[in-house]
Amino acid sequence: MKKCGLWLAVATIMVLLLLACTPKPVITPPPTPAPTVAAPTVRSTVPTPAATTATATVASPATPAAAKLPAVISVATAGIGSIGYISASAFAEVIGKYTSTKASVEPAGGTARWLPLMKSKQVEFAVHCAPTDIKDAYYGQFFWKDGGPQPVVQASIGPIQPWGFVVTDPKIKTLADLKGKKVYAEIKGQRVPLEPVKIVLREGGLNPGDVEILPFADINEAAKGMSDGKAVGVFNVTSVLPLVELDRTKPLYGVPVPKEIVDKVNAEFSELGFMTWKKGDNIGKEDIPFIAQPCGMATREDMDPDIVYAILSAIYNHYDDYKDKHPVMKEWTAERAVSLIGSPVHPGAIRYFKEKGVWKDTQEKLNQKLLSQKRG
Repeated sequence: MKKCGLWLAVATIMVLLLLACTPKPVITPPPTPAPTVAAPTVRSTVPTPAATTATATVASPATPAAAKLPAVISVATAGIGSIGYISASAFAEVIGKYTSTKASVEPAGGTARWLPLMKSKQVEFAVHCAPTDIKDAYYGQFFWKDGGPQPVVQASIGPIQPWGFVVTDPKIKTLADLKGKKVYAEIKGQRVPLEPVKIVLREGGLNPGDVEILPFADINEAAKGMSDGKAVGVFNVTSVLPLVELDRTKPLYGVPVPKEIVDKVNAEFSELGFMTWKKGDNIGKEDIPFIAQPCGMATREDMDPDIVYAILSAIYNHYDDYKDKHPVMKEWTAERAVSLIGSPVHPGAIRYFKEKGVWKDTQEKLNQKLLSQKRG
């Protein structure tokens, strides 16, 4: 009995020790409810991540345009070294840097060469110095009468360039001195420069046939012909690279066009104007009166407005990227872009210019007037 009592005591002590060593269950209190004031305060001052994402997607104007940009867009220009080629090449760098598309520059020649490419949708944009021909093509008039209205509209206006006779003979001081000479002054399929040239020569005292007018496809052909002695001059904008290069080996001289003659030209060709070609401006040897020719950008009439908007945004929003590429590039500004409304402006371009604050009532009225005119 004593042994049993002893074992019972030992067992009791062991049970008590086990109970003492077993950890007590931890009771987790219920979570403290969030303060009723703090939550509304946070929501009213800091948008939730979901709300931020939704707002950014809707608010960014570039998003829908960027999503629709093709992999490549083609930009037609006149020959290599032309104002169009120089400008389009600078724009191609900017477009490639700031959009998801690549711009391919196509030196096709004059409007007669690249407008058919635009009609067949092989070209989306063109940089040119031919606003009169763009207008003629849009309305299907003059050289474009048989082919009917072409799907080309204005996107923007850029540099205003000296435009007229440039010759290799320093003895040619006046228009009358061109008598008996050969000059490149006709681009097949374009009203410009041939028709303005006829006015200039007539008002300069010359009769039809006094000057032999030669056709040329682009300024490279004319510059080579002048270098080879096939002609004494060309009627063209003066800052193109082929003329600048020719001037280094065979100095070139401008033939003055008095303002009263420029006014006669401007009466028929409203896109043109008058300017003084300054000494030292590209190949200028002295200050002389000259015709002013606007250059610009055209686009296909059926182009998606989002694409046109995105391309112009990429260009004009990054002016500092291209303004020093060439002296003419400084003139490609949003303000200059709407300085002339020679033919209807693409809706995508208008959208951009409205956002920039440069599209005013004057531009809108001119554009509506052009849109209301009969085509064909």
